[in-house]
Amino acid sequence: MSMIVENENLYNKRNQLNRQDKEEAIRRRKRIRNGGIVVILILLIIMSLLNMVSVKLEGVYLKGILKTIRNHCTYIGAGIGVFMFISTRDYKKLKRKKMIGFLLLISILSLLAVVIGAKIPALKKYVPTINGAIGWIRIAGFSIQPAEMMKLPFIIILAKLLEKGEEEKYKSLGIIANVAGIVLIYLVLVMLEKDLGTTIHYIAIAITMLFMSRVSMKLIVGLSSLFIGVAGGFFYYVAFIGDKLTYGYRLRRVVSYLNGVLKNEYDLDIGYQVAQSLMAFGRGGILGEGYANGVQKYNYLPEANTDFILATFGEEFGFVGMLLLLFLFVLLFNNIKRTAMETTDYFGKYLAIGIGGYLITQVLINIYVALGMLPVFGIPMPIFSAGGTSIVTIFAAMGIILSINKQR
Repeated sequence: MSMIVENENLYNKRNQLNRQDKEEAIRRRKRIRNGGIVVILILLIIMSLLNMVSVKLEGVYLKGILKTIRNHCTYIGAGIGVFMFISTRDYKKLKRKKMIGFLLLISILSLLAVVIGAKIPALKKYVPTINGAIGWIRIAGFSIQPAEMMKLPFIIILAKLLEKGEEEKYKSLGIIANVAGIVLIYLVLVMLEKDLGTTIHYIAIAITMLFMSRVSMKLIVGLSSLFIGVAGGFFYYVAFIGDKLTYGYRLRRVVSYLNGVLKNEYDLDIGYQVAQSLMAFGRGGILGEGYANGVQKYNYLPEANTDFILATFGEEFGFVGMLLLLFLFVLLFNNIKRTAMETTDYFGKYLAIGIGGYLITQVLINIYVALGMLPVFGIPMPIFSAGGTSIVTIFAAMGIILSINKQR
């Protein structure tokens, strides 16, 4: 009898040691992953700062150059501060009812503030119209873009709703019905700002999260096919049936995109940016023109430090530099994907999936636009493009990923 008890105790101790070893291995793997994310972010920051300095060397006035670089450094510094703060907090507090309600309320109010403020003449200096679109709030010399900032609350709210779908075993249509209301609220408010690119990015984030949910693959494929069919029909109408003389600025951008893709023709008006961007990539070749040797930034390529900053980078660092940059973003996305796969908490899983989709779809949209494979949407390159709201939001999202990784 005593031998049986001893064997049982030995078995229990062995199991306990095995569990401890497994837990320690998981903790070690997560620490390594978090370290990898930090290293990737540091490399992207260094590359971003070097590229921004090169882009602004075209300026005539030193004061203006230093101001742009100083602002970029300030935004990155603020982003790092937010990243460090959020990474030390428990991400599960984000799914509390009061927090979800607050995030939804602040999203609606901030997006409505842009739409309403743009219609009031006295507030137009605070809510300016830029390139035919609204979306910025200017306060004390700084610009805030609520539609960009509210992508993170959008992901958090969807993650909470998808967690509820998992816990209550919703069927496919039930999951879609559960998130449809929130998705429509954000899409309508962003569309009122006449920002097509940001609207498409919100849709891409939602589709990514639904794709990884319990929604059946048949339904996802069906909805995706419907979307592609509608988009294809719209493009066909714009290019071949509609009256081009009556088109506004946005439809003319679509026409310019289709002419570039189908006929390799870029006009000197709407298609000018894409044409110059492609010239920059062509000049870069395999190894690039060398750091600070690019010429497209010298007033040839508009928005060289924002939406088309990738073209200036490609011109100076070539195909090899572009591969390195893309490799870093793919590596960062892979770490986020691993975080989602190893998280047993449904909220954390969907939160990581949403953040991964947010990052990689924004990278892909920016690359496709710069290469003329998508119409010009005005989506910034994460960390690289000038724009404080995008930079701080990305770093906040990465802080949440570190917080998820720290959980057992």
